[in-house]
Amino acid sequence: MKAFFSRALLTLSFFSVPALADDAEALKTRLAALESFKAAFTQSVTDEKGEVVHQATGNLTMARPDKLRWETLTPDETVLIADGSAVWHIDDWVEQVTVMAQNQAIDNNPIVLLTSNDDAIWQQYTIHATQANTFSVSAKAEGGQIRSLSLSFDDQGLAHLVMLDSQGQQSAIDFSQREFNTPVFPSAFIADVPESFMVDDQRP
Repeated sequence: MKAFFSRALLTLSFFSVPALADDAEALKTRLAALESFKAAFTQSVTDEKGEVVHQATGNLTMARPDKLRWETLTPDETVLIADGSAVWHIDDWVEQVTVMAQNQAIDNNPIVLLTSNDDAIWQQYTIHATQANTFSVSAKAEGGQIRSLSLSFDDQGLAHLVMLDSQGQQSAIDFSQREFNTPVFPSAFIADVPESFMVDDQRP
């Protein structure tokens, strides 16, 4: 779970304050129209030297507000579910589940903007339009595991994410087989935990 949430892209841009406000509103408008999103993904993680340290494939399902399912198929089968109040990380290989309060798991994490409608949360992030159809997001508060998140859109909608974590690892994620605003069954965001799995519940 922390590995997924710990990568962002750092993009340096300089804008006036009104421009920043316009950029934030532009991104918020784009994402507000995204009631649900389903896609296959490929992910490539590189270290500070640009060497590939991890590759993965899987499926993403998200719905506003505050729900997300990130299912990795290769190299290992894992499922991360944010159900609106808790985040569940289910690892089939080690037969273990880690549970955290959702507000704790996404603290200072720009990925939260993908599914959040909360104006107070949006105000915690700085947003730059780095080029046409691409936005860079970073937390205003220091100490988070993420430096920034880059979101790119094409004519259909969300197409690409790049994240850079505090350790300098960069994760590039490309989406395919995309479905925008199609029905999502509520069961997608319910953690189905086998009785034999060990549960590490870290919620307060």
